[in-house]
Amino acid sequence: MPSNEPIEELMLRWEEAREKGEYLSADVLCADTPQLKDELLLRIRIVRDMENLLGVVKHDPQRTIPTKSSFASTEHVPDKLPIIPGYEVLREVARGGMGVVYEARHFDLGRIVAIKMILSGPSSPKAQARFRLEAEAAARLLHPNFVQIFDMGQVDGRPFFSMEFVTGGNLGDLLKRQPIAARKAAELTEIIARAVHAAHLQGIVHRDLKPNNIMLTADGTPKIADFGLAKRLDDDSQHTHTGEIMGTPNYMAPEQAQGSKDQIGPKTDVYALGVILYEMLVGKPPFMGDSPIEALRLVLNEDPVAPSRRAVNVPRDLEVICLKCLEKTPSRRYDSALALAEDLRRFLNGQHILAKPIGRLGRCLKWVRRHPQQAALVGLLAIIAIVPLFILIQNYRTEQQVRAKAVEQAPQVREILERNCFACHGGGAGPRQKNFNVVNHQQLLDGGRRLVVAGSPDSSRLIQRITDGSMPPEEDEIHLPRLSEKELGILTDWIKGGAPPLPPANPSQLLAPVEPYSELAAKAKAIFQTHCYDCHKFNEAKGGIKILHHRLLVSVRKVVVPGNPVQSELYELLLTDDDERRMPPPPADRLSEEEIETIRRWIEQGAPPFPGKK
Repeated sequence: MPSNEPIEELMLRWEEAREKGEYLSADVLCADTPQLKDELLLRIRIVRDMENLLGVVKHDPQRTIPTKSSFASTEHVPDKLPIIPGYEVLREVARGGMGVVYEARHFDLGRIVAIKMILSGPSSPKAQARFRLEAEAAARLLHPNFVQIFDMGQVDGRPFFSMEFVTGGNLGDLLKRQPIAARKAAELTEIIARAVHAAHLQGIVHRDLKPNNIMLTADGTPKIADFGLAKRLDDDSQHTHTGEIMGTPNYMAPEQAQGSKDQIGPKTDVYALGVILYEMLVGKPPFMGDSPIEALRLVLNEDPVAPSRRAVNVPRDLEVICLKCLEKTPSRRYDSALALAEDLRRFLNGQHILAKPIGRLGRCLKWVRRHPQQAALVGLLAIIAIVPLFILIQNYRTEQQVRAKAVEQAPQVREILERNCFACHGGGAGPRQKNFNVVNHQQLLDGGRRLVVAGSPDSSRLIQRITDGSMPPEEDEIHLPRLSEKELGILTDWIKGGAPPLPPANPSQLLAPVEPYSELAAKAKAIFQTHCYDCHKFNEAKGGIKILHHRLLVSVRKVVVPGNPVQSELYELLLTDDDERRMPPPPADRLSEEEIETIRRWIEQGAPPFPGKK
């Protein structure tokens, strides 16, 4: 290896070997250039710290995929502010994989500008060529919706250019702060699309359109920036090669994600405009992978979810326009950014769009908007004719759904009744109370007992007695647990759905308890029983708190807020220094720190129901 081989070539050899499943150590790579070993090790460590082979940080959809020559710039090492003749450099504004942007003041003109420079340190000829291409591309675009270029030069071997300083942030930051209404999203996309079309007429394809590259003036006017990946349609130079992926994964067109150089053109930017419109309508791009590679896979293989399924109030026509931009095949997209802008203008004017026929429903909605009085009359007549039938159909569907849910819950109902009531009403060595088997479906629905009135939980004595605390008997609450809110809900839904038959017992297929046994809940119950039960048992209940009645604590009195000890009044009473309020009251000793911690953890873990005696 020649002694002057640049570090980029060493990184390229290391990366190519790794893609083949091989590993080349720094010692092997730097056998002829030992002076480059430390720098190479540093760059390898940086790449390995990244969460994918392309070197883009995971969960950063706005970042552009760097080329291999930009690996050295992935770790920010602060630079001193440069000295640039004719300018006073004020501060660093932003930093990317290849360049850094400063805010500066032009001495002669006194205006504030932005200056972009290549990062300090050695840079490859390819990086410098790309930097010059960015400046040249932006300079050719004299348009009110592009960030304007003022000057270009070089300082200490680092090329730079000065440009318009836009003070309103960018569209990406705006989307993080607030949603954008559908009409406003259409207006912004139209403005940006017309500007992009102007670039296409100059033979320039942006290739990296995204919200972070749409700058906003103080009055909200969009200005396109960052032509670092721009492609000159009249330039056949090999700045990029077939198979090389460049851009931002979540905003790439499929042909860009495939690295298909010959297919990249104006319709590639049309796709990105569709992604930007989608993000403004929904709040996020259509494809959000866990990594850039996953995002690229989704772009290539998955269809976008319709915006209206992810956000409310997305107009149908605007959704059609957006989805046409996001077609996988370029030929199925708009022919140009101008065609997209014109269709957006039709939408904003309330005219028929050209994306595709909108269908009978779409035409009907447009007619309603143009003829509101006639539409109101027709709608009233339709309601008079249709609503009764609709209600009947809806009620029938609802009843069927409730019935199906009850049939599905019947095994759980049997498990609940067996676990909570069968000891007194059905099994065990002792006598059967009330001569009643609680899992006998015929006895449950006995009209004389009215324990279960099919379809009417409120009329069912089973629900009434569980609710008022008499079943299981309150005097046995230490041994028999109260039914939880979840269990009571299952019983209620089962009765509401017609109380379908309970399945026969099947010892070989025991159903898991609706409320699993909780050791932490058992400890909490024991603490309450020891310290609080004398004052707060079923026939005392000072302050209305029955300490072992879980549903009363959590759902009725709500002195326990599952998952939040700080907001739980019961927990606060255990900690307070107010003798008139604290539990237990003086002269009883307060709970130990260990016991209070147990109560805190019980509440923090969702306050699971107290179990019965095991």
